Amino acid sequence: MNRTISEFLILAGTFLLLAIWYASGMFVSDTSVPHSFLSGLLAAAVILVNATMLYLAEDRILAQVSLFTPAAYIVLASANPEALWASPFHGASLLLALSMFCFLGFCAVRPSMGNLTAAWAALGASALLFAPFLWLAPVYAILAYSKAEDKFKFWIASLLALCLPLGIYLGILALRPGSPTPEAFFTDLWGKMTTVSHGALHFSAATLLRILLTALATVLAILWSIGRLDRYKIARSAAVLRIIYLTLALCVLTGIFLPDSRHPAGLVTALPVALLLNEYFNAPDRKKGSRTLAVILLLILIAERIACYV
Repeated sequence: MNRTISEFLILAGTFLLLAIWYASGMFVSDTSVPHSFLSGLLAAAVILVNATMLYLAEDRILAQVSLFTPAAYIVLASANPEALWASPFHGASLLLALSMFCFLGFCAVRPSMGNLTAAWAALGASALLFAPFLWLAPVYAILAYSKAEDKFKFWIASLLALCLPLGIYLGILALRPGSPTPEAFFTDLWGKMTTVSHGALHFSAATLLRILLTALATVLAILWSIGRLDRYKIARSAAVLRIIYLTLALCVLTGIFLPDSRHPAGLVTALPVALLLNEYFNAPDRKKGSRTLAVILLLILIAERIACYV
């Protein structure tokens, strides 16, 4: 009974701290995104759904359950106050989270056509909102190819599922008078996939320190996970290895193609990063050092949030 009460108090305390953290960012006044109740509600819903998918991924794919992963995602994704107000990038992150969930399920748990089709279709849909995500297609293909039982069906299903959202969107455009032609659409899509345009950097010292420390923790988590791959079960090893590759790919994509340093890149980069950090911070034989790093990162996050009001 006492253990049940203790677990409930920990759970309630975690949710309370997350709510306070989230609410503290909603009152930051220097964001460029228009504030409205509906915008804030949609952004919060997307972040919560993404965190829930990570929780389910840990349960069904990594065979473990921890509140650390969804909590870490919520904190890292909402560290930038711009993330607390809805934008097309929120929709892209939601579709990418669904795509990653199905992709990891295909590679590590059940290489079914359902998982494969859903992963590619969600990826194609996310590219309609953020075109550079299409560069993940070759990463998906390379990482998933070895798990396909029928290689021919794999290529056909992947290509058709990836093109399905694009085809549906073109069909909708065809029904609207004055819409761009398919040639104009694909020209614009290719331009968005290849144009690198960055504005001036707007990082505060606290924000820059948070990014660097998060990157350091992620690198340590990657090295730690690579060293333990031979100790994992086959399915978990396959999932962790692909999470590492997705982390690297997403960090490169967002670093190259996001138009402004104020853009909430954490909405997508924190998806695989939260999973890796959980692997590292919850390692029994590294708890002392990893917890120290976690506390330092948390203090920097708090300092960054306070700096938003200064």
